[in-house]
Amino acid sequence: MRIVFALLLCLSSYMSLAQNYRVKDFDLPFKNPYANRDSMVYEVGDNLKLTYYKPRLTDIFVNFARDMRDFSHVITRKETLPWMAGIAGTTALMVVSDRQTLNTNHDFMNSIGIDGEKKYGKSIKLGGAEVLQIPNNLNTFLYMIGEGLPSILIGGGFYIKGMTSKDYRALQTANQLMEEFLSMGVTCQLIKHATGRQSPWRASSGTGRWDLFPNQKDYMKNVSNYDAFPSGHMATMMCTVTILSSNYPEYKLIKPIGYGIMGAVGLAMMHNEVHWLSDYPLAIGIGYAMGKIISQRGRRVEYKNNKYSEFLNKISVYPSYFSSKSFGVKLVYHI
Repeated sequence: MRIVFALLLCLSSYMSLAQNYRVKDFDLPFKNPYANRDSMVYEVGDNLKLTYYKPRLTDIFVNFARDMRDFSHVITRKETLPWMAGIAGTTALMVVSDRQTLNTNHDFMNSIGIDGEKKYGKSIKLGGAEVLQIPNNLNTFLYMIGEGLPSILIGGGFYIKGMTSKDYRALQTANQLMEEFLSMGVTCQLIKHATGRQSPWRASSGTGRWDLFPNQKDYMKNVSNYDAFPSGHMATMMCTVTILSSNYPEYKLIKPIGYGIMGAVGLAMMHNEVHWLSDYPLAIGIGYAMGKIISQRGRRVEYKNNKYSEFLNKISVYPSYFSSKSFGVKLVYHI
């Protein structure tokens, strides 16, 4: 059960980070390019007013460049450095015991009757080309969730809703979910191509070989031998949950349901030996930061009463590691 606890701790740490920023977006020093567009106002409860600007399809591609710029700004801010250090420290501690936690996860998943082998049944074809393989067991189904199809379907649903009811919030959310695939794909792939970590099923050493800046021809010929770190699946899921919860803060179940699915998919990806536990902390951090950046596009946030915001901004939550068998969370209130 330690593997389950460690993964839940990892997720809860970043959930706490998300909670801290729930009423405070990143303070980016760049102008709002949407100010001259048509807009719609949404009242959320008694305290929050969201203004959404009319989106354009081209925003997806224009904002991609802005995402890269803003992401580099966020990760180099002084306020972000403790979290960067926390991610690095958590990852390092997990790497040491990766093989043990992987084996423990196998024992846990097998004990509840979940087969770790990737199995597919029939496939869906379009014009003779295979577009989707139907999973044949629960573990494969969970793995498929992390591949991004749910985010695409959710984005399509928001687009239809936005077009049929002239809902700028739904249209912006659809744009942002599509934008995430460009921004997350490039960010994660750049790191994967730089770190060159083996997936568990290809591991030539106990916790997988790291081949920093590998030969790119070798990488393309044997992708699974180099692309474990960080997990693009986990990063994309975290980004999706962050975008949805940022745009629809009145729906309180988005985060617990989303984080629960992330935890289940994380265990499944370890069970089929695609990822190590230590592939997740950085992925979650990237997904959260990029999700917050993307969700700030095309909208303005106003608070009618800032007392709640001021209180939350004084609270910080940090992951703590006491020993090989003891993890915890530290809560700090800044006076």
